[in-house]
Amino acid sequence: MFSAIFLSDLVIYLSLLDRWSIIARNASPILIVTPANLTCSDVFPQCPGRRGSRRRGRAKERPELPRFNQDDAPETIGFLLLPEFPIYALIPAIEALRIANQNSGRQHFGWRTVSADGAPVRSCSGMTMTPDASIANTAMLETVIVCAGNQPTQYITKAILNWLRRLGRHGARLGAIDTGVFTLAAAGLLDGYRITLHWEAIPMFRERYPDIEVVEQLFLIDRNRLTCAGGIAALDMMLHLIASRRGYALAQVVANGFVHERMRRDGEAQRRAMDPADTTSQELLSVIRAMEDNLDQPLSPAELAEACRLSVRRLERLVRRRLDDSPMRYYLKLRLQAARNLLFYSDLPVKDVASACGFSSMAVFDRAFHAHFAQSPSAFRKAFSGERLQRFRPEVSRDIGLQG
Repeated sequence: MFSAIFLSDLVIYLSLLDRWSIIARNASPILIVTPANLTCSDVFPQCPGRRGSRRRGRAKERPELPRFNQDDAPETIGFLLLPEFPIYALIPAIEALRIANQNSGRQHFGWRTVSADGAPVRSCSGMTMTPDASIANTAMLETVIVCAGNQPTQYITKAILNWLRRLGRHGARLGAIDTGVFTLAAAGLLDGYRITLHWEAIPMFRERYPDIEVVEQLFLIDRNRLTCAGGIAALDMMLHLIASRRGYALAQVVANGFVHERMRRDGEAQRRAMDPADTTSQELLSVIRAMEDNLDQPLSPAELAEACRLSVRRLERLVRRRLDDSPMRYYLKLRLQAARNLLFYSDLPVKDVASACGFSSMAVFDRAFHAHFAQSPSAFRKAFSGERLQRFRPEVSRDIGLQG
């Protein structure tokens, strides 16, 4: 027969287990939590085989209920969607959080998509996403990542800037995918921080914000600012976030779920077109970097060679052998490509684009651009603007006669 004391302890034991199970179910539907050091004798002091195990005159300390601290609460990450946002970068970022939850058996991460007015937002591919909330009715978020793509300055509004500034004042972590850094910079939230963004948009960003340090790498976390180049770099940044919050092992499980060969480090290059072990590749890379760093005031062959610690003859032979072009002609191609990116991403006047890319006059710029892209700079921008209106603002394109 069970003694009265044994039955009383049994009731207490079952009650404790029920309370622990309820707490665990509230945290996750598949995790059951029990203290690792709990034994039968801890709850049943009169259990057979353990008689006399309690010391006389000293009560046995019972295990306390698990206390879930702040680190056990889900961390909700907000994604602010601006029109033309890069959906190919957003989806991996969100899916990384979902897969982390799925494989840990806990709701470690939550996410919310937000737009300026709560209305559906078109991505750069034309696909539409309906956000969870607008900036006016979403709860305070501890982390917000701005997602922007083409025309990154076109959709920045006063309401968005004020909302981000308010988050910053409350200590939120703020980040950006692709060209979302333009929005954070416009809000004055990147002053004194190092950031990165997609390599194509770096010249434009430097032109607008010369005092903000930009580094071309996959992603960059500087204190409470998180920025990345977009694309798969968004996945790498989220893997790093998961590792820092919940451990490297879980982050690697998520990477394996994506069939992502490895978790890339933040400082890795966005572009890898040359063998880093090849000496001539390193020389050529230094030449290209010198060209890209001096777009607005092109260097002469002698200045370029000196900047790269090469002779003019060595510079000529290197570029011809590796790029099948002359140094100055390749330099011109880089400047024209930079000009095309500025026309594509920014709303700078065409004459300012010409100046930023080192062209002495509009006539020279127009002639070189037409020779390379078979259309004038103004025609390129007009064609792109018309296509963008038809995709994202069809009612406006009809009003101005761009649609039949």
